[in-house]
Amino acid sequence: MITKRIAAAQKAVEAQNFAARKHILEYDDVMNKQRQAVYGMRRALLEGQDQKERVIEIIGGILGSFIDTRCPAKDHPSAWDWTGLETDILTQFGVKIHTEELKQLERRQVESAINDQLVKKYDEKERMVGPEIMRKAERMIMLNVIDNQWKDHLLSMDHLKEGIGLRGYGQKDPLVEYKKESYVLFQDMMDRIEDETIRYLFFMQRGDTDATGGPQVPYPEVWADEEDEEEPEPVAVAMSEQRQAAQKAAQDSLLDLTRNIHRKKEKEMAQLQFVGGEASTKKQPLIAQKKPGRNDPCPCGSGKKYKKCCGA
Repeated sequence: MITKRIAAAQKAVEAQNFAARKHILEYDDVMNKQRQAVYGMRRALLEGQDQKERVIEIIGGILGSFIDTRCPAKDHPSAWDWTGLETDILTQFGVKIHTEELKQLERRQVESAINDQLVKKYDEKERMVGPEIMRKAERMIMLNVIDNQWKDHLLSMDHLKEGIGLRGYGQKDPLVEYKKESYVLFQDMMDRIEDETIRYLFFMQRGDTDATGGPQVPYPEVWADEEDEEEPEPVAVAMSEQRQAAQKAAQDSLLDLTRNIHRKKEKEMAQLQFVGGEASTKKQPLIAQKKPGRNDPCPCGSGKKYKKCCGA
């Protein structure tokens, strides 16, 4: 009888532990799927796959979202927010559009005309820096943006997971709520990756390349629509020397910054390892307690003398 009860209790405990592990696995599976998607993008970039078609696709997607927001299909063209559309495109792409010419077109034609203008601007930038450097810039910028946004996303997911259990008090399944909100966070991260990548690529200047032909960190500056005027040869030589000097200084500064970051990370890791090892090996000191005398009150609180109580 006792053996059967012990076996039943053991099975119940094992079932409870299995359910707990399964529940944790269901949460981890959500994060694992997102991790696979992000690592797939990084792998394609590290393998050197051409990203121009992807960039053109992203340009069309961002423009489409602007059109949907500023020029809703349900509204009359006279109610469209042309000023907002012009501001959005200038902020995101650094390209000035002439809305007066677009007001005579249909909604689909407006989107097509602006998209052609943006692609043309991107092709002009590619001709300025060269196709090979542009492909390298696309991969490096996109990889850097993905890494930064992925780290921020991991932090957001940790915060979400910490408080998602409270949804149970509202008669909601925490796992279902976690899946819904994690999907929203993931989509927001992907949108930020696309927006930031395109912004860097469109605002990247001819001087934002290092001596090896690789792109440096781009600094946004509004593009001028006018073409650069031809300079006299002495002025052009002087400008070229200034650009090279500024380029070398920026490269040295970026290299020093990278080294300092690596040193700081190594120092932090060493401190964490030292603190962790010390915490695991440090023992708590033993506090010696004075032994009561035979005629002292018993420490158990009975009110009797120690020799007639616990010391008997």
